[in-house]
Amino acid sequence: MTNEVLWRDTGIPPKIFILDARAVFPLALWLFHWSWWTAGIALACMVVLFLVQRTGMSPLACFRALRVALMGKRRETRSNEFQWRRRCRW
Repeated sequence: MTNEVLWRDTGIPPKIFILDARAVFPLALWLFHWSWWTAGIALACMVVLFLVQRTGMSPLACFRALRVALMGKRRETRSNEFQWRRRCRW
């Protein structure tokens, strides 16, 4: 009976208490290079990852949404710099 539901929690992102488990990587950077500026970078990364988690998005999805927002509605073509094409949404 217990073997049937083991797959259920595989889509849940891993967490360490309230933080996303990806916040361990900046913390490991700080532990390997012990200085104030790496502590600041690690703390800033953990805060950003926590805020992204609170929006309900994964960090990769948030990065993609930010990239699409910065690209705008028109993109330049390679053939002629004065021609523009509309962004397609697959």
